[in-house]
Amino acid sequence: MRLFVGIDLPEQLKEELAKFQSELKQLGVKAFWKSLENFHITLEFLGELEPGNVPVISNALIKGAKQSKPYYLKVIGLGAFPSLIRPRVLWTRVSGNLIELNKLQANIHHELLEAGFTLENRAFKSHITLASRPELPEANYADFKKRVFGEFLVSEFALIESKVIRGKRIYTSIKKIVLRD
Repeated sequence: MRLFVGIDLPEQLKEELAKFQSELKQLGVKAFWKSLENFHITLEFLGELEPGNVPVISNALIKGAKQSKPYYLKVIGLGAFPSLIRPRVLWTRVSGNLIELNKLQANIHHELLEAGFTLENRAFKSHITLASRPELPEANYADFKKRVFGEFLVSEFALIESKVIRGKRIYTSIKKIVLRD
């Protein structure tokens, strides 16, 4: 099973991001667009693992969440990896209480390593993927960099399974971990 740890977004925020995707499409942006149901913030990608690992991962996530409490994040603007000049991925930026977000991610990363999992060894860059392999027409994207899509309370995160069913990527929460005050 293909697993990752992520923060789901409220429906209203997902709808705002879907409207933004439509706006970009109207400008002539061609891409493989992420579906509304799959908008999230990835905290840690685990990859392909056996189902028997789920209890160990769940315990590591519970330990990783112990020092975290609920916090607010904002979703803002348009960006791309590696850049808007040579984009491979279009995303929107996450801001707000990044201290809490980064602490949660670092604690989860540490606990999963302690539990023996092999993880990606690159810096955490909080974002929400909108599309992959975009083709951007000549346009002024400066105004999009400042667009505010909304703010939300992060009160939980989840271990999520990613499957392809009938050609569509489907994400299913396997275990939710609630952040306590």
